[in-house]
Amino acid sequence: MQEFHKIHANVQADGQSLRQAQSTGLRAHGKLKGLDVFSWMQPTQDALMQFIESVPTNFIWVGNPSEIAAVFTEKPAFQGKFQSVLSYGVNQTGFMLENEFEDIQLLLHELMRELKAPGTLLFTCTDADSEYVSMKIQAYLNLVQLT
Repeated sequence: MQEFHKIHANVQADGQSLRQAQSTGLRAHGKLKGLDVFSWMQPTQDALMQFIESVPTNFIWVGNPSEIAAVFTEKPAFQGKFQSVLSYGVNQTGFMLENEFEDIQLLLHELMRELKAPGTLLFTCTDADSEYVSMKIQAYLNLVQLT
């Protein structure tokens, strides 16, 4: 009988994780300068890698240094899938990134220069400040001409 309770508790925990993933999941926003635009707040590393692998176009990735370093450490070949990688926040990973910005707001100010179609623009955030970052990204997407 105790095993039943353990299994039942695990099913409930998995269901809660599934609901949480759905509520903060991948969102499509339309097109910007010919790029498909997506945002994903709090993706798991495995799900993020599966998404990157499944999209046939090259990416422009906007994310924090820790999640970028984690993905590229796990899948070094992914670096070839990116037109550009832009990171925001303090980079304490030791992983060298091509475009580092102190804050998401500074990055968004410079982003239009990086946009070259065709491809996919992906915004992610897994840090503690994801609510702030999500708000800034959403404000940016509301300002630009999405089709």
